[in-house]
Amino acid sequence: MDTSGRGDWKRREGLGSALLQIGVVAVVLAAAVAWFVHRGQVRQEVDAHLRTARAAALKGNPSDLTMAQEQLETLFTLSPDSRDARALSADIQAELWLDHHVPGADQKAREQLERAEAMGSRSGERYGARALLLVGEGKTAEAQKLLEELQAQGANSPKLTLAQARLLQRQGRLSEARIAFARAAEGAWRDPRYPTAYGEALLDEGLFPQAVEAFSRATTANPDHLLSRVTSALAQLYSGKNPDSVKATLEELRSSTRQLTPALQARLSVAQAELALVKGAPDEALAQTDAALKAWPEEHYALFTRARALAAKHAPEARQAFEAAVAKQPTAPLLALDGARLLQAQGDGAGALALLDTYEKTFREVKVQTADGKSVPALDRDDRYWLARGGVMELAGRQDDALTAYDKALAARGVGLAKAQYAKGALLLARKDFEGARTLLSQVAPDTGAGNMPEAYAALGELLFAQGDFAAGCQQHYFALVRARAQGTPPELIATRANDIKQRLETSGQPAMAKAWLTEAGPLFQQQ
Repeated sequence: MDTSGRGDWKRREGLGSALLQIGVVAVVLAAAVAWFVHRGQVRQEVDAHLRTARAAALKGNPSDLTMAQEQLETLFTLSPDSRDARALSADIQAELWLDHHVPGADQKAREQLERAEAMGSRSGERYGARALLLVGEGKTAEAQKLLEELQAQGANSPKLTLAQARLLQRQGRLSEARIAFARAAEGAWRDPRYPTAYGEALLDEGLFPQAVEAFSRATTANPDHLLSRVTSALAQLYSGKNPDSVKATLEELRSSTRQLTPALQARLSVAQAELALVKGAPDEALAQTDAALKAWPEEHYALFTRARALAAKHAPEARQAFEAAVAKQPTAPLLALDGARLLQAQGDGAGALALLDTYEKTFREVKVQTADGKSVPALDRDDRYWLARGGVMELAGRQDDALTAYDKALAARGVGLAKAQYAKGALLLARKDFEGARTLLSQVAPDTGAGNMPEAYAALGELLFAQGDFAAGCQQHYFALVRARAQGTPPELIATRANDIKQRLETSGQPAMAKAWLTEAGPLFQQQ
């Protein structure tokens, strides 16, 4: 066989094949580069959408949360398997459900959470959303188990702390819940969601100044945060603050109705109802609370303010209305304790006592930890409850039961210790136990005039009048009027009190002292 020229043929074959292979490699490399570039661009877009979603969610308003969810929906078209984005979506939907009560948001939260968990997300949003959903669903045992497991693993985040706080609140462990809410708000100071939750918890307890402070921290994080602004206004109205200070805020919010969910609209209507009560218009207040309950039937503040309006009208339905409010939020002391006070004031002592009995039943089994690690019944530390019960018993003429309640309030040694000392002292004064009354009243109404309770100084003045020591009694009554004026009592009311004391002195055969008294007290009520 003639093999001449084969080498040249092989070289030609090898050269063509090499060129072909080079072309194929070039195409593959180009495709790979294009794929990597595209993947990088997708990753950049995904990251951009995720950042935008987080920034929007941080503002905390329903419209912001909806915008954040829209960013995530766009992200999912690019990267359906983004597990942390799924977890964030679950957290956003949980917030829409728990804080803003958007219908269907709970189901969407569960769906997104299940996908995040199936993908193995280990983000804080995943665990926080799961814990919050369990608490919101009333699955307290499951929520507690989950939180304990996460704590044992060293997990710690504001979201988990918020879930812990809500769980403790639902269990009636209010002092522990306050600490947890405060920790969550401190850890997530840029997110208005956390101080707002803290403020609502404080409002439920009737701690109005502290609640307003918490809401102010929320509006520091986002000055346009709707829930904190309207609830702060409500807290100020409940506390009896000058309504003029919140009118502008409420008017502004009324003009923003497009941004208000039904739950926010309900909260705004409750605040407007409280404004009507301040004006002495309970019928208008009832119309506003009806509107609130129509917008959001679960709004316990609407039920409470409705009951307050009925009590202002001395309507017999007030008792049932307060009971409905307490049933809606049984671990909110404000509803039961203030409700009992108002029912007693309108002469329904049985209704007041029924509310307090319900309160005691709610908290009877709750235990709290003392500083030395002991577990004691929460009611033993609840001075506000025993003060309320003592007041109801006293007005019902059951003085022995009232003294027992006041003693328990004193034993609690809580923030209301001074009120308990005054309450028992005033009752002992009514029973003409002057020595016992003076011992207690002197602790909150020192002779230096440095005390902060006008009523304690007035009671001490009455005690001294009863003992015939008119000069010392006038001194205590003077301290009472000074303190009352410093705390904003109108001059005309101070004038009425001063004149009453003058008449008392005259009828007691002390005309010279009566004249001297009016000379000394006159500047306190004279218009500047």
